[in-house]
Amino acid sequence: MRQKELQQVSQQIQTLQRALHNMQESNQHEFKILRRDVENQLELYKMQRYKVDVTLDADTAHPRLEISDDGKSVKDTAIIRNVPSNAKRFDSHTFVLAKEGYTSGRHYWEVDVGKRRNWALGIAQESVTRKGTLTPSPKNGFWTIGVATGRDYFAYTDPWTRLSVSGKLQKTGILLDISAKKLSFYNVHKMAALYTFMIADGSSQEEKIFPFFSTGPAASTELDTEPLKIVQGFDEGFILDCGCL
Repeated sequence: MRQKELQQVSQQIQTLQRALHNMQESNQHEFKILRRDVENQLELYKMQRYKVDVTLDADTAHPRLEISDDGKSVKDTAIIRNVPSNAKRFDSHTFVLAKEGYTSGRHYWEVDVGKRRNWALGIAQESVTRKGTLTPSPKNGFWTIGVATGRDYFAYTDPWTRLSVSGKLQKTGILLDISAKKLSFYNVHKMAALYTFMIADGSSQEEKIFPFFSTGPAASTELDTEPLKIVQGFDEGFILDCGCL
């Protein structure tokens, strides 16, 4: 009987040791997740210090695109509107550029894509082709990411690079660092990096770079009236709560 009791006690001790070990591993895992989230949030806050006021340039917008009066959103009307023809306007793709162009410094902006099933965001060189068909790619002066049919996310490299996105991407942060020749995209809600382009190839130090927006393929059979919106204010609740200011 004594030996049996000792065996039971030994088994109980082993069970407690395993439970304690599992608890420690679980706590360590949760701590790592919390630490990563905090670090990502602080990194996002640092980037937001470079926020720029981005306004869409209606003179560059494809005739199907309608720019809001304040220049902070764009939607696809699916109708070729009667707009003035000029050298700046894209005539074959539903593209639009911002009014502001940059040749130096760091610049950060965020775009709310809402429930759109198709879109593309990024930057374009001032010299990009505006007339006729083209392929948005770094060699043609475009550094962009986007989504097709609401589920397939890509960086528009050559060939395209599929992106791993958890859930539906709604708000995208974009950081242009011209001195480092880098363009980085972030999932704002998940506080996670999406993709980084090196923009050294094919870019000129003197040429202006503009924020770029697209509502997706002009040939799409499904009209998506959800606008792309430039985010004008950031949520600072977390920063205030953690005392980071």
